[in-house]
Amino acid sequence: MSRRDLSDSQANAEALARRSAPYTAAHEASYRVAWDFTRREPDNLRDAVRACRRAYADEVPDKLHDSAIGDDGAPRMNARAVGYIFGSAQSDDASRDPLTGERDLVGWHFSPFRAALDRMAHGSDTERVYAVIVTKVTIGGQGPREAALDAGVMPVCLAKSNALMAMRAFLRSMTDIRVHVAHVNEDADAVA
Repeated sequence: MSRRDLSDSQANAEALARRSAPYTAAHEASYRVAWDFTRREPDNLRDAVRACRRAYADEVPDKLHDSAIGDDGAPRMNARAVGYIFGSAQSDDASRDPLTGERDLVGWHFSPFRAALDRMAHGSDTERVYAVIVTKVTIGGQGPREAALDAGVMPVCLAKSNALMAMRAFLRSMTDIRVHVAHVNEDADAVA
């Protein structure tokens, strides 16, 4: 049956049925490429430094104080600044059940940069060195080579490549999501 043999209603029905079909495959491929982190991962040291510094700058509050005066006569601190300065790096918005005390399975980090840096700082020996490098580059404002040398990377010729590895590892580990897994009491399981 050719197109000319179709009635208007049949042609309209076919057009509606294939409306999104020409773009579906292209959209799925584009979506996979856009969300694939390995394609968005920094290619060089300059891009890695920019990405880490941007992640830090996005998290730090712009204003520390409100325009109001507190009870003690000093400017009152912003709620976001109080949470960032005095809050835990691993804090999130997961709630607790008042009866059982169990937390929600998934929570969102209030400060993902600090959480990732805290995880690295309390990790393996390599992760601790990486945390020092990222801290010195982002918070301290040092260059990547100097930060790696201050962290104890030897020989000197590997300082830049180690700084790049540190920042890539940090960016890969940084996430907004925190998963709470219930701790299993192994002694109670052995007795039962």
